Amino acid sequence: MKHHISSSSCKSKDDLQKRRIKAVKLWEKGQTQYKIAKKLGVSFEAVSNWVEAYKAKGWDGLKSKGNPGPDSKLTQEEKRKIKQAILKGAQKQGYATDLWTLSRLRDLIKKIAGTKYHPGHVWRVVISLGFTSQKPEIKAKERDEKAIKTWKLKTFPRLKKMGAKASF
Repeated sequence: MKHHISSSSCKSKDDLQKRRIKAVKLWEKGQTQYKIAKKLGVSFEAVSNWVEAYKAKGWDGLKSKGNPGPDSKLTQEEKRKIKQAILKGAQKQGYATDLWTLSRLRDLIKKIAGTKYHPGHVWRVVISLGFTSQKPEIKAKERDEKAIKTWKLKTFPRLKKMGAKASF
């Protein structure tokens, strides 16, 4: 599976905690959980869980529990180097195309950090660096944009009109 990689803005633990607190404050003011979810761009279930945590443990119930699982094998410096290398593109690492694959990313991590990851875990590392999967847009080399535009503007509307007159 091939992926383009694009950097995304990841929210920090503090940002996420502030969002939970904001949700509960809105709930305390009488807003419905549904409206809060829409306003904050989260699921109704998330707001419901935050309200329940608040009811059970107060404001402490909204604190971040940190990332589950073991600590990363990578240092902050290694993560920074890996991220920079990804942003420079796969071709800068000697590959024929600029598409990052999981195996290429695994090799990059091994090269920079000396740490070998199972292919299924490489993606977790890449996500933790703030990247998302991007599927490349594939277009035929023979594609004629001018002919496509002409067809859409002239031929297709004529065919639609003919279809309205047809009897079945």
